Amino acid sequence: MTYSEVEATVKEILAKQLSMEAAKINLESRLVEDLGVDSFGSVEIAFELEEKFEIKIPDAALYEAKTVKNIVDYIADQKGSK
Repeated sequence: MTYSEVEATVKEILAKQLSMEAAKINLESRLVEDLGVDSFGSVEIAFELEEKFEIKIPDAALYEAKTVKNIVDYIADQKGSK
Protein backbone atom coordinates (compact mmCIF):
# COMPACT_ATOMS: atom_id res chain seq x y z
CA MET A 1 0.00 0.00 0.00
CA THR A 2 1.45 3.35 -1.02
CA TYR A 3 1.46 6.53 1.05
CA SER A 4 -1.21 7.98 -1.28
CA GLU A 5 -3.42 4.92 -0.75
CA VAL A 6 -3.03 5.22 3.03
CA GLU A 7 -3.91 8.91 2.79
CA ALA A 8 -7.00 8.26 0.67
CA THR A 9 -8.22 5.49 2.98
CA VAL A 10 -7.71 7.59 6.11
CA LYS A 11 -9.63 10.47 4.53
CA GLU A 12 -12.49 8.11 3.55
CA ILE A 13 -12.74 6.77 7.10
CA LEU A 14 -12.64 10.26 8.61
CA ALA A 15 -15.26 11.49 6.16
CA LYS A 16 -17.58 8.59 6.96
CA GLN A 17 -17.16 8.95 10.73
CA LEU A 18 -17.58 12.73 10.62
CA SER A 19 -20.38 12.79 8.02
CA MET A 20 -18.53 15.07 5.64
CA GLU A 21 -17.03 14.93 2.16
CA ALA A 22 -13.55 13.41 1.91
CA ALA A 23 -12.62 16.22 -0.49
CA LYS A 24 -12.92 18.70 2.39
CA ILE A 25 -10.25 16.84 4.38
CA ASN A 26 -6.58 17.48 3.66
CA LEU A 27 -3.31 16.49 5.32
CA GLU A 28 -3.10 19.81 7.16
CA SER A 29 -6.62 19.50 8.60
CA ARG A 30 -6.46 19.64 12.39
CA LEU A 31 -8.51 16.88 13.96
CA VAL A 32 -10.11 18.88 16.76
CA GLU A 33 -10.09 22.46 15.50
CA ASP A 34 -10.93 21.87 11.82
CA LEU A 35 -12.78 18.56 11.80
CA GLY A 36 -14.43 18.65 15.23
CA VAL A 37 -13.18 15.25 16.39
CA ASP A 38 -13.96 14.72 20.08
CA SER A 39 -12.55 12.05 22.39
CA PHE A 40 -15.39 9.62 21.66
CA GLY A 41 -15.02 10.19 17.94
CA SER A 42 -11.28 9.62 18.08
CA VAL A 43 -11.82 6.21 19.70
CA GLU A 44 -14.29 5.21 16.98
CA ILE A 45 -11.96 6.45 14.25
CA ALA A 46 -8.99 4.62 15.79
CA PHE A 47 -11.00 1.39 15.97
CA GLU A 48 -11.94 1.62 12.31
CA LEU A 49 -8.38 2.49 11.27
CA GLU A 50 -7.02 -0.48 13.24
CA GLU A 51 -9.53 -2.79 11.60
CA LYS A 52 -8.94 -1.47 8.08
CA PHE A 53 -5.13 -1.45 8.25
CA GLU A 54 -4.79 -4.47 10.56
CA ILE A 55 -2.60 -2.61 13.05
CA LYS A 56 -2.81 -1.59 16.71
CA ILE A 57 -2.75 2.13 17.45
CA PRO A 58 -1.55 2.79 21.01
CA ASP A 59 -3.42 5.40 23.04
CA ALA A 60 -0.28 7.57 23.15
CA ALA A 61 -0.13 7.74 19.34
CA LEU A 62 -3.82 8.59 19.24
CA TYR A 63 -3.44 11.48 21.69
CA GLU A 64 -0.33 12.80 19.92
CA ALA A 65 -2.06 12.98 16.52
CA LYS A 66 -3.11 16.57 15.91
CA THR A 67 -3.54 16.53 12.11
CA VAL A 68 -4.64 14.13 9.41
CA LYS A 69 -0.99 13.98 8.31
CA ASN A 70 0.02 12.70 11.77
CA ILE A 71 -2.39 9.78 11.35
CA VAL A 72 -1.35 9.02 7.77
CA ASP A 73 2.36 9.18 8.71
CA TYR A 74 1.85 6.83 11.67
CA ILE A 75 -0.04 4.26 9.60
CA ALA A 76 2.39 4.56 6.67
CA ASP A 77 5.27 3.89 9.09
CA GLN A 78 3.48 0.84 10.50
CA LYS A 79 2.72 -0.52 7.03
CA GLY A 80 6.15 0.34 5.55
CA SER A 81 4.58 2.75 3.04
CA LYS A 82 6.92 5.71 3.46
